[in-house]
Amino acid sequence: MNYHLFIVDEISLKFHLEYGFVGTGNSNQNFNIGLWKDIARLKIDDKIIFYVQKTKKFYGVYKVSSYPFFDTTHYLQPMIMPFLGNNQNIMLQYRALIQPDIVFQYGIEEFDLLDILPNNVTDILWSVLYRKLKGARGCSPIFPHEFNIIFNKLNLVNNSTPMLGNSFSFNGNNILSFNRMLYQGQINTPNIRNIILNNQYSEHHIHALLIENLPNLLFNNITWLGNEVYSGAGMQAIDILTIDINNIFNIIEIKKDEIPKGITTQIFKYVQWLQNRFQNFNLIYFQPIIIGYKINGTRKKNLRQQEFIYFNQNSNAMPLKYFEYEVNNNSIILNKIDYLNNWNIIRSQII
Repeated sequence: MNYHLFIVDEISLKFHLEYGFVGTGNSNQNFNIGLWKDIARLKIDDKIIFYVQKTKKFYGVYKVSSYPFFDTTHYLQPMIMPFLGNNQNIMLQYRALIQPDIVFQYGIEEFDLLDILPNNVTDILWSVLYRKLKGARGCSPIFPHEFNIIFNKLNLVNNSTPMLGNSFSFNGNNILSFNRMLYQGQINTPNIRNIILNNQYSEHHIHALLIENLPNLLFNNITWLGNEVYSGAGMQAIDILTIDINNIFNIIEIKKDEIPKGITTQIFKYVQWLQNRFQNFNLIYFQPIIIGYKINGTRKKNLRQQEFIYFNQNSNAMPLKYFEYEVNNNSIILNKIDYLNNWNIIRSQII
């Protein structure tokens, strides 16, 4: 199960709750694969926490009840959907339907949640802090233990008394009961696979395809999935990070083209960050994974093999796994590669 933090304002939250959807977006009417990639992470029954910018409070909890979609009309018939706050250009066209899960009337103050530091540094909500530092992201993944911290504090503030009913609204400060409105917008789903097959794709399209389909060759028995996971205040984001049933962190770095020289340098930083953040895990719980387009040329393969071997000897993590994808015969194929033995294909899967 995944956990998500949606950044909203008091106007958009009111309509999210009344019409039963979440959304993220920008001012451009054209399809944005980066924003779609974020919303594509949502799976049915995932949990959602809202953060309202004006009140600086966290509210919840809702759950996802549909597959993600995009709605280019910007309408909730028979009325137009309000834009995001006072900004008349920001639309929330990348969406998923939601329904109440365990809903509390009162929110938890940002100060109480973030500024009163816990005794244990691992209990600090780093995902939320990094999001605030980076900004400009309406839908962010949060770790399971972070969700539990927020939920427990919401429960405490509300005297362990969730609201009754299944239809709510927002009055600018608190959640209140309300008659549910029917969502009547358009539900459109992009065909990412065809975009890739037509060679009109970017690295973000590969991300989205993997997140949407979760091929078991790569995502076997996962319990949590995050994309673009902030890994420090000044660092880049991990393309895809998963946790599986054995509590193994799978650190996935993706390239559209053949993987470049030095790719393991960034992977090494991600491993270090995770080891520092989750200090109760040892090296066997960190699995680096690299995905790139099929490499052609013996010299390139030999150089990457040497780099991988060096990484395995010095990274304090599990040996690196390497996958290649190729596009041919109207198919997108993911191959697990044995880079130590003649670049042999261990297993393949059509995505």
